Amino acid sequence: MNKIKFLIILSTLALFNITYALEDKIIAIVNDNVVLNSELNNKLATINLEGASRLEAAKLKRDALDKIIEESLLEQAANRLGIYISDIDLQNRIKLIAQNQNLTVLQLKEAVEAQNIDYLKYLKNLRKRIQIEELFRIQFTSRAYISEEEIQSYLKSNKFENIGNVINIKEYLIEDETNQLDRSKVNILVKGIKANGLEDTKNRYPNMKIKITNLSETPFTNLPDIYQSNLNILDKDSYTNLFKTGKGYVFLKMMSSSMYSEEYKVSHILLKTNPMENLKSLKETFYRIKREASEKNNFSDYAQKHSLDKATAIKGGSLGWINKKLVVPEFGRVMSNINVGGISEPFKTQFGWHILYLEDKRIKNISKDLARNQVISILKERKVKVAKREWLAKLKDQAYIEIIE
Repeated sequence: MNKIKFLIILSTLALFNITYALEDKIIAIVNDNVVLNSELNNKLATINLEGASRLEAAKLKRDALDKIIEESLLEQAANRLGIYISDIDLQNRIKLIAQNQNLTVLQLKEAVEAQNIDYLKYLKNLRKRIQIEELFRIQFTSRAYISEEEIQSYLKSNKFENIGNVINIKEYLIEDETNQLDRSKVNILVKGIKANGLEDTKNRYPNMKIKITNLSETPFTNLPDIYQSNLNILDKDSYTNLFKTGKGYVFLKMMSSSMYSEEYKVSHILLKTNPMENLKSLKETFYRIKREASEKNNFSDYAQKHSLDKATAIKGGSLGWINKKLVVPEFGRVMSNINVGGISEPFKTQFGWHILYLEDKRIKNISKDLARNQVISILKERKVKVAKREWLAKLKDQAYIEIIE
């Protein structure tokens, strides 16, 4: 049966282009596709065969052919699943590649051609590569599930929380080893330091003993536990809350660290345009809602009444604390430029029109989040690697593959 199929495929291919087939030998058949000798030669041109023995060269050649066959099977699988890479998708990837190399798209084209690579072939191969990436994403990456138990087990055994978390902080110590100070008075002192500076506050409260220590390039996990817990959430000016130690009252200021990211406590009203209505009229409505919500100081009431995001509307439009990196760029840009207590102008994203109210800002230690994301990525990659290998083996086993050479 396989021989009959093989002969049918060869006959069909011969009808398409007998002359070309004679000039460029068919060296393998993969289901309804063929592998040409020129494809193998192109693949071998990227491999350094200099100094290789005949046996080594033969193995490299076979490995290259296996790779071409695998790519053909993957391309066929992607086509069966209807995975199509549009010209826009391709152009966006080209722009990204050029950007990562600090080149323009034209300069990237020139760089490719300078390596004696036909640019159209480069684009064709890139399209195939993106298609296969999308196939793997759909088939494996998006389906890989990592349980909480797996995450915690990996974190515990690999001590991810100890990786590279260096911080520069300023320690403010209000000495009170005898526990004589009243905390409410200390709070007034702290507010004075934050608002008016240290020297002015010392002059106002000369009896208070205030000691400042700079802790530079300090590993986060080398700090006392009470320092670590208080450094998890900072106010918008990078200060911790006041806390008590054996030496007295302490508060800290984070001077610099890659472990922190700004978070915003924000609410929104989501609005959408109606194709049947005049855009100018709709914008006037949006601005009226913004103006009235500002004047009457009742943003939550307007969110409940007007927002099309029903999940947040019932909470007065509240999105809670969110990180700028987790929202679309335009949303993040507007959100980070509002003053606390302010309401934004109406602006548009891919989801519609928004009006934002910023309730508060804070700075959060995201090292645990980063470590967690790293662990999820590592464990996903492991699972995906195993699933890919098993799936490819099954794909090859079910395919019609004939090596002619």
